[in-house]
Amino acid sequence: MLSRGGLPEVPCPRCERRVVGLAWGELCPQCHAERAGRASRIATRISLAATLLMGLYVAFSLPHDPMARIHGAVAVLATYIIVRRIASRVAMETMK
Repeated sequence: MLSRGGLPEVPCPRCERRVVGLAWGELCPQCHAERAGRASRIATRISLAATLLMGLYVAFSLPHDPMARIHGAVAVLATYIIVRRIASRVAMETMK
């Protein structure tokens, strides 16, 4: 069957299903969702470990001033968010 551009359907490189409108080298929606789920689980584990380390650093290195503790808590939260996004992107790119 021909796709919208007149080209034949392209197979998914992972599962070999032919999908209309898929570019060469792209994964089908099902394979992409599966890969995104695995990357999300990996990123969660990595970000929790990094957040735990950052929390320990903040707890033992900052003075007992309340404002310093608030800034430390914000830094711990930012660590989780930033590391999770980076780890998710790296996992999606490197996963086979």
